[in-house]
Amino acid sequence: MIWKQRWASNVLAGAATVHDGLFLILKRSEHESFLPKAWGIPAGRVDRDEDPSSACLRELAEETGLNGRIVDLIGYSAFPSRRGRTHLSNIQLNFLAEVKDCDVVLNAASHSAWRWISLDDIDNELIDSFTREIMISARQRYEEAGWPE
Repeated sequence: MIWKQRWASNVLAGAATVHDGLFLILKRSEHESFLPKAWGIPAGRVDRDEDPSSACLRELAEETGLNGRIVDLIGYSAFPSRRGRTHLSNIQLNFLAEVKDCDVVLNAASHSAWRWISLDDIDNELIDSFTREIMISARQRYEEAGWPE
């Protein structure tokens, strides 16, 4: 029997979320199949016929209870993963999202903790290189916008 690998593509939207110079990170639940217990940004799949910036704000609200506004697309990330026997090629569009409120209400099914860290704390031991690159892009765009005002 010849086993053929299955491949699929996935488009994701990530919310590099800022509030008064702070950057939001979430800890994935230990029950998550992809990167359990890892710290990262709110992110999820873009649904069929959904605008990626709308998906970003939807994911932000679903995962944190926060409502935000998109400032700008700050870049993209590409990474492989798997769902069962299907190999996934993922493209994550990362948006800088600003929130006025900082009171996070986690979706416990997907995340177990949250922290606001300084945008200047790029060497924070909680974040990996993937999230660090997104944070650097967010900080650069944040500074270009002249925030905080």
